[in-house]
Amino acid sequence: MKRLVIQWPRLGPYHLARLRATHALCEKEGVELIALETASLDSVYAWREEQDDVPFERVQVFPGRQFEDVTPAEMHLEVTRQLDRIAPDAVAIHTYSFPDSRACVSWCRRNRKGAVVMTDSKADDAERSAAREWVKRLLLGAYDSAVTAGTRSRAYLEHLGISHDAISLGYDVVDNEYFAGKAAASQPPAGIETPYFLASNRFIARKNLSMLLGAYDDYRLRAEQPWPLVMLGDGPLRGQLESEAGEGVVFAGFRQIDEIPGYYAHAGAFVHPASVDQWALVINEAMAAGLPVVASTGAGATHDLVRPGENGFRFSPEDRAGLTSALLSMASSDRGQMSRRSRAIIAEWDPDLFASSMLTAARKAALLGDRPFALPQRVVLTALRLATRSTTSFHAIES
Repeated sequence: MKRLVIQWPRLGPYHLARLRATHALCEKEGVELIALETASLDSVYAWREEQDDVPFERVQVFPGRQFEDVTPAEMHLEVTRQLDRIAPDAVAIHTYSFPDSRACVSWCRRNRKGAVVMTDSKADDAERSAAREWVKRLLLGAYDSAVTAGTRSRAYLEHLGISHDAISLGYDVVDNEYFAGKAAASQPPAGIETPYFLASNRFIARKNLSMLLGAYDDYRLRAEQPWPLVMLGDGPLRGQLESEAGEGVVFAGFRQIDEIPGYYAHAGAFVHPASVDQWALVINEAMAAGLPVVASTGAGATHDLVRPGENGFRFSPEDRAGLTSALLSMASSDRGQMSRRSRAIIAEWDPDLFASSMLTAARKAALLGDRPFALPQRVVLTALRLATRSTTSFHAIES
């Protein structure tokens, strides 16, 4: 394998950290890395557009466009044109549910090149219909290998037909050194009493923030010296959540990546209550900054990163009393020891893990990719391309 493309709809700070680590490893191995970015903006994440110089080629298919405003037909045509021009040996593709990802895997199969699926989906993320799962199995049959988030995601891919040996872990990682270093150098957020519980989310239903506010109210009634609860983020439910919030809750708004470590640094613990989260990179961030974690089992990261009694506590997303109990336990725990365990655990989940997993999966895909475009995959990919009217038509998780 001489040339590898890694494709995402949009490159945010997390993606760039992974790409830099992958480029460094590829350079040692004599592999050229090219990042393929479908659009430079999207409607889901309020990240600023990352303009930093990078050591690898970065191709924007639709510069200045918002991902959701590009039609599926445009996406298929232009992504295909770029891949024709680049001519990679393998393409690592963000999921299988968007038009740009399906354009990539179709290109790989037509040209007999390796296709790697990158995904963090797990079985309990949404209601699963038999018909939809059948279509997914056909789609995933067009891929040769996978890089996925953790053990729950791997189990789901195996259920959908990808062999255990073709799956590598380490998709969802962050730049641990960045968060640790920025946290160590930060000042406390102005006007907020420390320590505090910290939550960071988009304010949407599946993040389960109303339940967090209720459990926090219960915690305040039982705690002798209750910590404040700081809520980072924004979204359509902000007004509702502000009306539900009781005493001690601080809404700190959406923050860019360079502001977030300061909030981690001076928190007593991180809280993540999501009913559904494919992974939850905020847990990685918090642990890299040295925080113990109280996390819902609805998040994929909880099962791989949160060790009960060692670096935090787990609770079911429906269990308000369980969350209240975890908050009380956390406030009275040896948080110094838990902090050290968080740092030790997350040290194994860093951009270098993504890079090594990616190169392993890409090489496997390049070896396996020289195969015909099977009729079932050809039919389902063509049908989805012709039937799709929006970028999210086949996406089951609330954005």
